Amino acid sequence: MFLNTQYKFIPCKNHFRAFSVAIVCIALLLCILSESRGDTYYVNNQTGNDSNDGLSPESAVATIAKAIQLSKTSDRLELKNTGIAYREPMLFRRLGGQPDRPFEVEGNGAVLSGLKAIDVSRWQTVKDNLYVLTLESTPYGNPYLVSQGKRLAQAKSLDSIKLEQHFWDRKLNKVYLLCASGKQPADYELAATLTTSGFTLGSASYIICRNLICEHFSNDGFNIHGDCRGIRLENVIARHNGDDGISIHESGGLMVQNAYVHDNFYGIQDVNASRSVYNGVLAERNQIGVSLVGGYHSLVDCQIRNSVQKEIDIAGSNPKHLIGAEQNPLCKTILFAQNVSLFGNGNQMGLSVRNGASAIMESSVISGSKMGLFVDRNSQCHLSRTVITECPVILNTESKHAFFDFNIYGAGQINWLGMIFQPNQWVDFLKDSHSDQHSKMGKVMVAEDGTVSIPADSTAFGMEKKVGPTAPFAFSLPSN
Repeated sequence: MFLNTQYKFIPCKNHFRAFSVAIVCIALLLCILSESRGDTYYVNNQTGNDSNDGLSPESAVATIAKAIQLSKTSDRLELKNTGIAYREPMLFRRLGGQPDRPFEVEGNGAVLSGLKAIDVSRWQTVKDNLYVLTLESTPYGNPYLVSQGKRLAQAKSLDSIKLEQHFWDRKLNKVYLLCASGKQPADYELAATLTTSGFTLGSASYIICRNLICEHFSNDGFNIHGDCRGIRLENVIARHNGDDGISIHESGGLMVQNAYVHDNFYGIQDVNASRSVYNGVLAERNQIGVSLVGGYHSLVDCQIRNSVQKEIDIAGSNPKHLIGAEQNPLCKTILFAQNVSLFGNGNQMGLSVRNGASAIMESSVISGSKMGLFVDRNSQCHLSRTVITECPVILNTESKHAFFDFNIYGAGQINWLGMIFQPNQWVDFLKDSHSDQHSKMGKVMVAEDGTVSIPADSTAFGMEKKVGPTAPFAFSLPSN
């Protein structure tokens, strides 16, 4: 027999409290999850429209500037690679992410270009085949003209200009072009690097930028200024820029994973008290491959080659705009280089350490420069398990604060604290310098991948048969 009894639930204060706490926790969790995802703003320079909301590929905006204007902390920006360059900078000022939720930029292999087409009607005849273009202003850096996609040769002065060269008078904001006989400016399909820098940060932190190409800017391809922490570049290209391919300033922090920097003035130039880490970087055909003037920097598994002047040049500095710079040891410049190859191809120098800088290099190779390694009297160098070969001058050190040992040198001259030792004076060098006591000098051959053919007895102190980058460079960008 069952009693037909009805039960009535009467809540107590504890039940209400538990239920309320649960609701609040769920709301907070949903809020956190929503914030962690952030919004993605899409940019398409062919089908986009800046009146769109940018929140889907179908409602993409047309310009990067509009997408950044719409963005908030820890959002995401994605470019459509349309095959047509975005002729505008990507400028972040005090907009970025947080350590646990960085702002993300996905370039998809798109190109940012600093080039602007020139209206041919603006060229005025000076005399004969010499024409002049007057600008309202000249962009910062080293601007130049491009003809049919290629950099036009540049004269150092108007008096020295030759046929099919140009001279940029920055003070007067005038560009001169000396055309070949029978040609006019319109025949050259000219454009100019009238935009200063590409991916540009001003006191913007925690940003990840992937798969982006920056080219033809008058100053830098990737330019990082101010209080910029936690910046990461992945799979990027910087090419044909008037000054630097990649550059970080002040006391910012940068990590670069897989990059190709070529045909800039400086491939990389990091300055002041900045901190940078480069892994898997290929730099070639720059005037100077890597220039470091202040700060702490790491190059690991990188190849710097075919630079016109120097492969790596580091120097201490005193950036007066930073507080206490003269007492800050970080401003003196510290480089840690491991598994790096410097292939000079007849240029001035492989590695230059000067003005109080410090360099630590190991498991690396320097080859093909007129001088392999230079250390001035105020600087320090620690060199081990490294090969220097095919350099007429192997070492030139003026510093008493240098450690060299467990290295292999090809035949070449050594300048040690003012004493000069020829290749046949190796034993005298060991005796007089008390350095390189476990190093060897002999015939050394270096392949492009860093594989070294070394004297048979050199393996006795553990020299690897391969120095330089530990793996081949396999650089790729998404096609879409």
